[in-house]
Amino acid sequence: MSDELVNEWLAKAEEDYKTMEELYNHSPSEFANSICFHAQQCAEKYLKALITKQSVEPPWFHALESLLDLVISKTPELEKYRVELAGLTPYATEYRYPGKVANQGDAEMCVKIIRKLRTDMKSILKISIT
Repeated sequence: MSDELVNEWLAKAEEDYKTMEELYNHSPSEFANSICFHAQQCAEKYLKALITKQSVEPPWFHALESLLDLVISKTPELEKYRVELAGLTPYATEYRYPGKVANQGDAEMCVKIIRKLRTDMKSILKISIT
């Protein structure tokens, strides 16, 4: 797969990251659902960038733990995120509709996970993003 496609995934991941941070800095309680959604999306797109870098076309689903399964043999250091990624997965869909509502604690947890994951992904993918 091309570096260009990897870079497109990374740009989209960073857009979600910046949106998450902006909303979090503005009001973690007011925008908790959106913060959690963008956190999940950021993780998903970073994983899909890594999958693409490993010359595999990423599947079109949102289950982060399943995406992790596709890269874990070449990046075992990401295994430490398995439980956290599984916890982020529901924010892709379940919290986007009536019935489930994220709160400030959820937002804080999601931001904490993504900040750590992003740092590790930058190192793994050998990219420099500020």
